[in-house]
Amino acid sequence: MSVRDQTKTFRPDIEGLRGIAILLVVLFHCDVPGLSGGFVGVDVFFVLSGFLITGMLVDEIQRTSKLSLLQFYARRVRRLLPASVLALVATLLMGAILLAPRELEWAGHAGQAAALYMSNIFFDKNAGDYFGPDLKFNPLLHTWSLAVEEQFYVFWPLLIVVSMRYCRSRAGLVSALAGLTMISFGVGLWFTLKGGTFAFYELPARAWEFGVGGLAALLPRKMLKLPVGWWLAVGWLGLLAIFGMGHFFITRDDTSFPGWVALIPTMGTVAVLVAWSEHPHRGVGVVLASAPLQLIGRFSYSWYLWHWPFLVFAVALVPTISIVGKVTAAIAALAVAGLSYYFIENPIRYHPSLLKRPVLSVCLAGAVTTCLLGAALLSIRFSMQLTMDPHIKAITAAIDDISRLPRGQCVTSKQSAEVKTCEFGNKRSEISVILFGDSHAIQWFNPLERLAESNGWRLTTVVKSACSAFDVTLAGDSAEQIGACAKWREDALAQIVAMRPTVVFLGNATGVLAKDPRNPVSLEDVRDGTRRTLQALKGLRVAIMRDGPVFPYDIPTCLARSSRHSWYPDGACEANRLAVLNPAVFEAEKAGALGLADINFIDMTDHLCQKDVCRPNRGDTVIYRDHQHLTGDFADSLVESLATELLPLVKASPRRSLTPVESQRPRHNSHNTHDS
Repeated sequence: MSVRDQTKTFRPDIEGLRGIAILLVVLFHCDVPGLSGGFVGVDVFFVLSGFLITGMLVDEIQRTSKLSLLQFYARRVRRLLPASVLALVATLLMGAILLAPRELEWAGHAGQAAALYMSNIFFDKNAGDYFGPDLKFNPLLHTWSLAVEEQFYVFWPLLIVVSMRYCRSRAGLVSALAGLTMISFGVGLWFTLKGGTFAFYELPARAWEFGVGGLAALLPRKMLKLPVGWWLAVGWLGLLAIFGMGHFFITRDDTSFPGWVALIPTMGTVAVLVAWSEHPHRGVGVVLASAPLQLIGRFSYSWYLWHWPFLVFAVALVPTISIVGKVTAAIAALAVAGLSYYFIENPIRYHPSLLKRPVLSVCLAGAVTTCLLGAALLSIRFSMQLTMDPHIKAITAAIDDISRLPRGQCVTSKQSAEVKTCEFGNKRSEISVILFGDSHAIQWFNPLERLAESNGWRLTTVVKSACSAFDVTLAGDSAEQIGACAKWREDALAQIVAMRPTVVFLGNATGVLAKDPRNPVSLEDVRDGTRRTLQALKGLRVAIMRDGPVFPYDIPTCLARSSRHSWYPDGACEANRLAVLNPAVFEAEKAGALGLADINFIDMTDHLCQKDVCRPNRGDTVIYRDHQHLTGDFADSLVESLATELLPLVKASPRRSLTPVESQRPRHNSHNTHDS
């Protein structure tokens, strides 16, 4: 009896693995400490799907000499669609009540994509826009993995049918599946190294995980003659690999995974499945068959559908929610999942009329999908109506208020190493200011351009998205992104030195470093990286802007929710100064400059925060366009304050004389600032 033969009967190990996988994912999303890699539960689900579907399809072909694709798709529809439609519609309805208009709009777009089983493509396409909306708290973000599975269900049966027809042997089928699996694995490796989100979200880079599960289903039993103790060890090591990745693996975003490290939870899952097949009632099988894991595994699909919307809405209701609060929300989602399982999923899945009429199942799927598309469209239209409110309109406008700098022509993308330079102001002036750094440099373009225009300076921009002017490597970036950033920085520094500017104005997103516990950049790294960059600029006058506050939530979203709901507490979008600023990083930057000549620090913190509180707006002006970047409008309002800090540095340059406009301004002494 082969492993595939056992897929005909219930396997408690698969149910138990589902329980482990969903627990890893949910607790990871709840930010429970010690589960920084809990997202690998999705990889476990992919392997299990490949194992089950392959075994089921091959078994049907061998029993009946054919495969009914209609029956297969009808079974998938009855199994997956009822719960997902209920969860999606409920999520959009709750979103219409709780979310900010911009959030609701993007939830509607995600709902449209989810209805068409393409939400993975939607999130891949939009996640790559550095200046676009932050989709990390979209209530339908989790549907990306369901879309990957549904796409797999479309092409995998066709592949098996074609392989069985032309190969006419199980060995030929194994060869075909192995070849496809290896190609997909290569695609995943390539795009992970290349950077971006394709490897994380798209089926071609993930199909190998399903393929590994499918190949495991075709393994003949007793192929390896191992003692019982060895098989038990294989099972425990497989489970250890899954939990080990869930505990130890750290990634900053969805651009550094899956890569080769996804082999660990994938092969760990296969090890458990094969070990259970050899000795089902011993070793790891005893744990997987335990009642709690069986119950959680039974509800795993519904719980996956409900847990993320519950967490997103919990944060919308309580912006400062704790880990305990998130876990409570996840438990509430589990209760709803249980109700969905017993009253929606199973009754429809096993309804006698649908079991006898596969065509009816498929036709109903089309009708329900159409209704879901309509619900998503209504959500988008309702969000548009909400934006007509004057207060909401002002907040929404702040989201796209980046700066006047033409990004396409003047900003180097994350994946590129090309040094783009653009000039503004008086391009023939001997007085030259260079704006150098990442997006936190770009946010100061507006006031710098105004100063250049009013004083007759030449302003040159040398900026790149997500690449610090300081020689600091952010954890989680792909090898290609790290290489592109290093090459850009090296070439940019060489060009800046060759330009011999009056002042180099540096802006860097260093304040975010200690705000991300998954980003292990040390203060020593900041100090040393700062010094390496400043040494490369030796002989030039440098002005380093202290980085601003980094909030734990999106400011326009918080303000829009507050505007919509009277029950939002006063000051809900404000933050304690010490909670959003990072004095230690600023001190590390100053330590890196210690002993170097012509290095000056500019600290605008008192213009961003008042005493112990950092507020999100000043009057009708929204200060931040997200959780850390200033709006162009607010940055413009700081032009005089910035002039007070920057003009003395320009005047002190030994390489030029004052312009008539500058000579009328009062003198100020440049200074190194310290945090209050």
